[in-house]
Amino acid sequence: MKICYLFPGQGTQKPGMLRELGDELQNAAEVFDTAEAVTGRDVRQLCLTASDAELRLTENTQLAVTAMNLAYFTILKKQGVVPDIVMGHSLGQFSALYAAGVTTMEDTFRIVQKRAELMSQTEQSGALCTVLGLLPQQVAEICRRIDPEGQKLTVALHNTEKQVVVGGTEELVAQAEAASKLAGALRTVPVKVSNAFHTPLMKDMEVRFTDFLQSIELHEPTCRIILNCKGDDADSVDDIREDIIRQCCHTVHWYDGLLRLLETPDLVPVEVGIGKTMAGMLRNTEPKLTTYLASNPRQRMQLVQLAR
Repeated sequence: MKICYLFPGQGTQKPGMLRELGDELQNAAEVFDTAEAVTGRDVRQLCLTASDAELRLTENTQLAVTAMNLAYFTILKKQGVVPDIVMGHSLGQFSALYAAGVTTMEDTFRIVQKRAELMSQTEQSGALCTVLGLLPQQVAEICRRIDPEGQKLTVALHNTEKQVVVGGTEELVAQAEAASKLAGALRTVPVKVSNAFHTPLMKDMEVRFTDFLQSIELHEPTCRIILNCKGDDADSVDDIREDIIRQCCHTVHWYDGLLRLLETPDLVPVEVGIGKTMAGMLRNTEPKLTTYLASNPRQRMQLVQLAR
């Protein structure tokens, strides 16, 4: 069997999520100790007492979600479960890099903190909205009609065959939402983030983020990693570095990555983080495949037994 770890990104956070670790918190203490030493933030309290509004702030969301992802990864690792393949959705890609040995834990939190800082400092504000029930080409055409230049409205993420996220200025995203409904979308759902990530609105952070990444050493991955913007396997460290830079302003091709993943025989997918967002996307793509949830104690124990 091939175990694949799927790490979620922004939007999966929720108040009090630290409590979900229960007695396992002691086995993940090093994650929070490292996060706090690197960032100077009380990440434990952030994951325990921050309100929903506080957790929506980019500089809080990215640290909290990454800490929870790495906490579950560490718990599983201590129980002898290691992945053969990793994927991380948007912000989750940085958790995947750590799980694949590409970055150290310290550097993972350095990268995430800098990324959040730069994203929160962008000059243009924006929003993301999920469109359900339309094909990506239909949503892309709606975006082109509203913004022919593609600088203030575009497809930010292609999550499943008919789940597409549009991003741009709040005004144009609202127009795209209305146009999608007229075109037959089943539903539209605003994403719980503070800006239009993975769109040209983030362009002013890309150069500074690229410069920062030059100070971070990336290592050869110890397992297979499927990248966000490429939507396919990483070929090299340079391939990985390019993808995490492109991720700032370009579409995340998650669906392409899932299709590539599903070519793997004897696949055992595991969502490593809070909730079941990744499991839902995978189920939508391949209904017969069961995804284990690391945040579910019973399923986590089943996975440990299976791995042994």
